[in-house]
Amino acid sequence: MILTIARRLMDGGFILPLLAAELNLPPDALTERLFMMERLGFVERSGECGEPAGETAPSCCCAGCSGCGGTGSPGVVRYTLTEKGRRLAGAEPRR
Repeated sequence: MILTIARRLMDGGFILPLLAAELNLPPDALTERLFMMERLGFVERSGECGEPAGETAPSCCCAGCSGCGGTGSPGVVRYTLTEKGRRLAGAEPRR
């Protein structure tokens, strides 16, 4: 499951509730896995996603957004892959 999440983070363009549905997981279970991936050094969390919705994108579509829907709501977290996470997802050759 970690590999699937890492690859999906690399692809980007989702919000957490939709990714949870795509993976057939409850949103809380996906959040727990993301926290575990953070502890293992595969992802980093940052503050608000900073990618507000526009005319062409009615909702947020930043990689790893926890579900702001483009509103820039406080408490929304953006997840990004670390170098270790990108290697896991196959984005970089192993050394």
